[in-house]
Amino acid sequence: MLNKDKNFVTLQTELDFIQHYISLLETRFKDAIHFRIDIRDDARSQAIVPVTLQILIENALKHNVVDKMKPLTIEITSIGDYLVVSNNLQLRKRVETSNKLGLENLRSLYRFLSDKPVLIEPTADRFYVKVPLI
Repeated sequence: MLNKDKNFVTLQTELDFIQHYISLLETRFKDAIHFRIDIRDDARSQAIVPVTLQILIENALKHNVVDKMKPLTIEITSIGDYLVVSNNLQLRKRVETSNKLGLENLRSLYRFLSDKPVLIEPTADRFYVKVPLI
């Protein structure tokens, strides 16, 4: 990976990188997955840790059913000083490969890099992860 030795990349760089991954997922899942990206222009020049978006998208895929009749919708937005990744909740009954550490590791990493915490906010119908922009 190009940015593995960098602590930060601009959000725009991360968005460019994740587009390839999103295209692969859309090819694989067809109409069973939808992405909506709505990032303010001023947020695009702020920084995040490389592969943050991939980790959050993989987390949504791992824990939710992806089905053509009930598509998984992943939204990537910017709100204030945060990057927000959310998805509709369609929880799998059982997650085979989960060690429950992915989001906690992300939280720990950002704790060293920002005064603002990574916020994990599930609601009745959506799961939100808010990552501070640096």
